[in-house]
Amino acid sequence: MLSWWKVVKSKYRRARVRILRGAGGPEEIAAGMALGLFIALLPIMGLQLPLALFVAEVFRRVTHFQLSRVAAAAGVWLNNPVTAAPVYGLCYLVGRPIAHRLLPASQQQAGVEAAAFDLSAFSFSGPGALEVMLGLVIGGVLLGVPTAWVGYRITYGMVVRQHQRREERRARRQARFLRPVPEV
Repeated sequence: MLSWWKVVKSKYRRARVRILRGAGGPEEIAAGMALGLFIALLPIMGLQLPLALFVAEVFRRVTHFQLSRVAAAAGVWLNNPVTAAPVYGLCYLVGRPIAHRLLPASQQQAGVEAAAFDLSAFSFSGPGALEVMLGLVIGGVLLGVPTAWVGYRITYGMVVRQHQRREERRARRQARFLRPVPEV
């Protein structure tokens, strides 16, 4: 019986291979991953996967440039139930100062600065709800753009290397079959 870690590694490897060997060129696969990573940081848990697939399809129809839907779906899984709290926490920390400056003083909850970790600041029924949601959205966008760019660059490099290895294997196979037969 395999340990849980070997199962996780095996599934990760199969998913990585499926993305890297997917249909389309390196640009299409990397662009799909970038789209998925950007959407993963938006505070719309549960709607991220359908949104990524929808945007990829709309982008394909409007620009005639294929985005890999498999890569977009994989990129969305950066944010999953295990990583949601740290990801959204970081988004909030980045976006809150900007949201605080954008909202008028009457919209901001009194005393939030004095009690930064007070759970009442996260109540979605009070006046602080707008600041929290705006902070999450702004932070998600501000972190999503560089994350998508880095994800594009890394994925592009991985796909190009995978395609080069595939071509080298094909060339070696062809060279083996095309060797001249030694004369006796």
